Amino acid sequence: GSAGGASWNAPWLDVAPVPHQDSASAGPNAWVRMGVQVFHAKFGEGTVLNVEGAGDDARAQVNFPRHGMKWLALSVAKLTQV
Repeated sequence: GSAGGASWNAPWLDVAPVPHQDSASAGPNAWVRMGVQVFHAKFGEGTVLNVEGAGDDARAQVNFPRHGMKWLALSVAKLTQV
């Protein structure tokens, strides 16, 4: 049982410079960051708790009072700032 080809080593990843959080969150969703109040068409208003990824892969963990915590892909979820 292999791990789907995920068992190979990529040593060059260890020496690559780690981008700063600001440069990673550039783009149309750069305003989405921890503590920001957002509005979602389906879930209503919520607060951003966490953001990970960048560009089209970026996603945010948002706490919606009525619906609980949701992970939303920023490229799909059309969040607006409250």
